[in-house]
Amino acid sequence: MGYSFEWADLREPATTARSRHQAHIELGELCQGCTDKYHSLAAAYHFHLLNTAGMAFCRDGMRRTGMTYQATPQPFPDWPFDDTDDWRSADQSRRNAYFEAERAASAQTVTGMVGIPEFKLTRNGPWLVGAREIEQALILYHASSPSLHAEMEGDDLWVTWLNWLRQTVSHGGITVG
Repeated sequence: MGYSFEWADLREPATTARSRHQAHIELGELCQGCTDKYHSLAAAYHFHLLNTAGMAFCRDGMRRTGMTYQATPQPFPDWPFDDTDDWRSADQSRRNAYFEAERAASAQTVTGMVGIPEFKLTRNGPWLVGAREIEQALILYHASSPSLHAEMEGDDLWVTWLNWLRQTVSHGGITVG
């Protein structure tokens, strides 16, 4: 199992391609043309870890430098549709209400905590790690010890991960998929 991260706010035309791709998925359709176009246009805004070991390394580094905190995630909303036919035939406002509730659950944080809740980095989402969470995590990283920085920054994966996180702050954060 790998991890796939993407900027929350993509640049055009990748934004439109993602919307079209998601619209097809929501209707249970596989449109290979839309899928290929989306993946091609959004590739520059992705970060992939091919296995759990890579994510474990990044997560451990974030934990050691104080960038994350432990918390228990709140549950996602129950699926309010009887089946996929009910979903497809539902009024758009009903689907939008579900999307809104799901997005709120994917963006959850813990009041009073600073950084990124580690549960967003322990399994694929749909998690949204907001720009503010990442910004806080980077501040915490910079406040950690210089010797820990030297140790961590001796690894190319860590440097690449950290640089990518820095980029995401001005792009709405990241989605974890």
